[in-house]
Order: sequence, then structure tokens, then C-alpha cells
Amino acid sequence: MTTAQTHSEMLAIGFDFEQWQDVVEAAIATNQLTVTGEIRGGQLIQFADASGAQLNILAVEPFSTYIGFEGITQAFAHVSMVNDVLSYMNIITPTGDTISEITANLAQGPLLAEVEEQQWQQVGITAMGLAVQSYESTDAFEESEGVFPALFESEGAEIVNSGNGSAAPTPGARFAARVLESGWRHNQLSGKRFIHVVLDGAFPFDLCLPESFGDLPAKDSVLAGTALMTASVLTPMSGGCGSGGGCACGSGGCGGH
Repeated sequence: MTTAQTHSEMLAIGFDFEQWQDVVEAAIATNQLTVTGEIRGGQLIQFADASGAQLNILAVEPFSTYIGFEGITQAFAHVSMVNDVLSYMNIITPTGDTISEITANLAQGPLLAEVEEQQWQQVGITAMGLAVQSYESTDAFEESEGVFPALFESEGAEIVNSGNGSAAPTPGARFAARVLESGWRHNQLSGKRFIHVVLDGAFPFDLCLPESFGDLPAKDSVLAGTALMTASVLTPMSGGCGSGGGCACGSGGCGGH
């Protein structure tokens, strides 16, 4: 089944609201916002839903609201910021070899925007499914597409690497990966449910899909399509919280839960 809807990036984690302002107002009304850091005289604020869905609010210029997710998978990456929200990540093996290069909206991005590359960061990466197709098995995917389902293409990373100043990188990506497990999550803020999937692809990452996707993807099936990529630094190292107020680094890392 394929998903492609208006506000798909929000629906992927159950934020079933007409406008961004609606979800922000609903989050504020819960009185459960957390200040994850201070920057340029303002604050970075997060609403963390029990389902794992997150809403990040940069309450200082350039002002931004973006979603995230408390995922299960973990990877290591060298992290640098393209702007206050969009990060460029060089995902690496334990020996430092590059696995993939991606761009993703980073939960702690504004706190790292003015510091140098943060190396060897433990990160959680989640794809917000936009248009996703299901295949019964790896064999079915290979027969249809002619390649093994361990693909990840980040147009934003390609733009950054090319140095092409005429194009603006985004957190969009194309992927294909095998399903390890899947389950329903219930967004407490909206009352809507969504699908959470753990994927085995070019690197480990979580995937969230709107309820309209249909049945839970079966173990060992393959999911492929487009997504908006989000990420979070799990355990900052080497001063990974940055300067200018930094963030409250506790047992859960920057903005931990």
C-alpha cells in the first residue's frame, strides 16, 4: 500500500492537525513542554508525547517548529549543521568508515548550529514516511527493482557535497530496507495512532507511518519510498552540547527523556 497525503510528515507520528499552529497550541495547552536549551537569548523547547512523537519549537529567530521521534535504533555519526535545524551526518562504522551521508532535521540542531563538527556522536535516526511501498520479501523487491533492499539516497547530502549554492538541501530521502519489527503507537495529544517500524537497511533507523498506510508491515517484508528524515543526539560526547548556553546534558543526553 502507498501513502501520500497532505501533512504526511505530521500524520506519520499521529499529529492529525490541519495546521502547524494547531499542533503547537495543543502541545502548549498540555503544560508539558520542556526547555532543552537556551540560545541567542531564546529557548529551544520540546513537547514529548508518550508515543515517542516529538515537537521541537525554536522560540527565537529564525523561529522554527519541526517534528521528531524518540526512536529505538542507534548509530554513530559525525554531525555538523547546515542551518539551525538541518544537520549533515556522516554515518560511520565502529572503525570510522563511512556508511552513508544524510541530511536530517536534528532535535538539538539550534544548540549545535554555531559550533564545529561534532564527531563520534551517538544518534537516533527516524524517517517520517511520505510515500512508502511494501514488498512481500527481499526477493520480491529484488525481482521488481533489480537491487538489494539496502538503499539510502539523501538529496540534501548530495547538494551539500556538491557545494552547489543554487540549491537548498532538505531532509528528504529515498530508502529501501527490511522490516525487523513493527507495532502501533498511540499519539496522546491527538488521539490518533500510527505505525512504528524498525528497519534493517544501509544503516539502522526507525520509520513512522500514518494509520492510513494500512496493516502493520510483516517481519522480513521490505519497505521502500520517500521520507522526511529526523534525528536526535543521544549521548553527546566531546563537548557535543555546544556553547552559548548549551543544553542540559543529563543521563539522557541533550534534551534526553
